Amino acid sequence: MSLEMIGIALGIAFTLPTILLFRRSDIENWAWPFFLGLLPVFYMLFGMLALDGRAILLEFLVGIPYFTLGLLLWKKVSRSAVAILGMAWLSHGFYDYFHDLLFINSGVFAWYPVFCAVVDIIVGLYLLNFAVTMDDVKATR
Repeated sequence: MSLEMIGIALGIAFTLPTILLFRRSDIENWAWPFFLGLLPVFYMLFGMLALDGRAILLEFLVGIPYFTLGLLLWKKVSRSAVAILGMAWLSHGFYDYFHDLLFINSGVFAWYPVFCAVVDIIVGLYLLNFAVTMDDVKATR
């Protein structure tokens, strides 16, 4: 099995139960923005594994919008806030997928960008769907 297939399988296996757990424990209002802001930290840690200060700096700079949106959208539940959050997760998924084309961070495991892209895209699509159906969800809870 290729490393990309392993990343895809792990991404799906991780994300679907996570969404169910977050929904059941009613932590979605803070968890999705928190983890959006945390996403760049993983790439920075990979840079630390490689002892590559340039990679750490670049990952930090690319991560600034995600840190910022994570803080700004903390516990926001309006339709527009959830939609922005979903688009931010999707954009990070595309960043993950094209990560090696942007710059090299030699500490990143070969399967990780695909894994993270799958997680981010599934979460982003979930949040966008949630934003579209929010009024219906609020009425049924």
